[in-house]
Amino acid sequence: MALLKRYAVVAPLAAALLLLVPVGPGSAASYPTSKYKVAFGQTYTKGSLSWYGRSVLLKGEQKSVSKSSCRLTYAAAFRSDGGADYTRLSERTTKPVCGRSRSISVTLPANVAGGADFVFICLDNIPNHQRCETFDRP
Repeated sequence: MALLKRYAVVAPLAAALLLLVPVGPGSAASYPTSKYKVAFGQTYTKGSLSWYGRSVLLKGEQKSVSKSSCRLTYAAAFRSDGGADYTRLSERTTKPVCGRSRSISVTLPANVAGGADFVFICLDNIPNHQRCETFDRP
């Protein structure tokens, strides 16, 4: 009987203490991530996509091998409206890189419930898209 009384006191206390344990705003593991790479010859843009509720973070590297042939990364976030229909939510470009590599970080706003369904990424040879790929939310 004493064991039951002790349990009756300890269990609610333990439950109350669990409510006091701080929980962070969300770790990177709580959001899906995926890799991307778009290459054209020896030039490329590559890295990771972090899919948040209202944005997508594109983080990686872009490379140009020639000082006379600059490259930039173009990215656009889209929401699927069903079937072949979609809505562009946002688009961004990076600064050009010429004859070297550069780290890039771009946030694509996706201010709709659930965020973006896919991202369209292009490696551009100013002013044209050289190569483009689509990357779906995992």
